[in-house]
Amino acid sequence: MIEQAGFYRELGGPGDRSAPSLRDAARSTGEWDEERLLAYLEASREIYTVMGAERDVIADDLGITGAGSLITDGTYVWPTELAYYVRRHHVALLPEFAAHIRARNYVSPEVPREQALAIFEECLGESAAAAAATAAASTSKGFFTWYRTALTRASAQNLIDQLTAAGLFVQHPLTDQVFGFRDTFQGKREPLVGGAPTLLSALASDAYRKVEFQGWMGRDKSLLVSVRRLDGTAQKLTFHIADIADIADPGREEAVAALVRTLDQDPDHCLGFVVDRTGVSAAEDWDRILTGTGGQPTVWPDTVGILRNRVGNHPEPSGGKPTAHGPLDVFHRA
Repeated sequence: MIEQAGFYRELGGPGDRSAPSLRDAARSTGEWDEERLLAYLEASREIYTVMGAERDVIADDLGITGAGSLITDGTYVWPTELAYYVRRHHVALLPEFAAHIRARNYVSPEVPREQALAIFEECLGESAAAAAATAAASTSKGFFTWYRTALTRASAQNLIDQLTAAGLFVQHPLTDQVFGFRDTFQGKREPLVGGAPTLLSALASDAYRKVEFQGWMGRDKSLLVSVRRLDGTAQKLTFHIADIADIADPGREEAVAALVRTLDQDPDHCLGFVVDRTGVSAAEDWDRILTGTGGQPTVWPDTVGILRNRVGNHPEPSGGKPTAHGPLDVFHRA
């Protein structure tokens, strides 16, 4: 049976009211080996992913990307935001959990897929299937995906400047901080916390397979941004406009318009893009269709931009009347 750790009352701990309080566990200083404990928490396997962010329940200010996701080392399971609270508020781990990590010499073991699935089902019980469906749905709603040539530090700075000019910010409007994660090609997930220079370094580095961070429209509307490195020459930027589904349609259209304005500033480096407000085409392999070996989509999004020399590979749009956009032909669903 899997052991649980870090499910404090404010984070939806077992029984909620009977769980210990996160605020009571916060301290002014951390354990002598806090950094090594954190490295273990962050290197372990994620078995359930939640998109979006939650506010810091102690300071009530910052957004925690991926809050509600579950992590395991095969013996214990804990919420992904536990590492955030340990780092920022020096929250104490359960003594037996800390002892367990130290006994492993701070090295998290590999958790095979079958074991991870069994832990997932044990933790979520009868709701496991529904939770999996919800998680899948959360990643298959509205999105804006932009394929472009690989970012350098200079072009990453230019991108951030363009997003800012369009009304989208990569730093929290009140704290000027960046929040997110960066995943190495070796499978290690590292926190991405700091200012814009930290984000610039991550976006331009070929050491990271994926970078995720929270974007902002104004002070209270956020959307998750993920940047995935496809190869040495191309990157895929996805803006999850589903994250702002709670605001009115004009707000969502404002986000889409801002992203289009950003893309318009650098058309020559664009390799393709997809605008899908409801996620109807999320299951399509757009990586292969727009930048890879090709392929035929079965469902078309609201708008798709295809490199002109690839349009002939797609019978449906090639019969329509595109709009030219740099090296792309842009097609709109009727």
